[in-house]
Amino acid sequence: MSLRPVAAALLAVLVACPAAAGHGDGAARGYTSTVKTVTPKLDGLTVQVVQGDDQLHVRNDSGREVVIMGYEGEPYLRFQADGDVLRNANSPATYLNEDRFGGADVPASASKQATPRWEQVARGKAYDWHDHRIHWMSTIDPAKVREARDQPHHVFDWKVPGTVSGQPLAIAGSLDYEPPPESSFNPILIAPVVALALAGAIFWWTRRRRES
Repeated sequence: MSLRPVAAALLAVLVACPAAAGHGDGAARGYTSTVKTVTPKLDGLTVQVVQGDDQLHVRNDSGREVVIMGYEGEPYLRFQADGDVLRNANSPATYLNEDRFGGADVPASASKQATPRWEQVARGKAYDWHDHRIHWMSTIDPAKVREARDQPHHVFDWKVPGTVSGQPLAIAGSLDYEPPPESSFNPILIAPVVALALAGAIFWWTRRRRES
């Protein structure tokens, strides 16, 4: 019997423990982002935050074209009146939104001044994307949270601009903090347990080899 499958599985769990703990993002840390108003109010346009504070979801059943602006005021997303969703490959937001903290490189071709280059990203009327305007852009909590983690806090108000049929559109919301519930999962404690299990598997396998 080979030890490789056992060792590989246990090592995978061991490596995944800190990664899983870090992937909870803002929701696991107590942050919630909420859409408060959409101006003008448009029948058929649904906007909400998903995954706590992570992504903005838009569904356009209005029959009108809706455009979401990027961080420099450039066209970023286009929800067409017929239902498909396009993204501007020349918008810096296309690249900055690849991860939660905007660490991706932005090519020189992407800028506010660049002519939009639209690419289809969804068939249908809905699309979700990371939007850095709706969440806290640091792994370090704001000062007021650090000073009183056991109390709720209003972190900031946010706004995502756009247009509907060429007229101004504003999605406004709020980022807030609530003390997260105590979690029983602690990777610092789990890792030694997995390591011990791996050591036990090695001992068992070695003993079996000697007895055979």
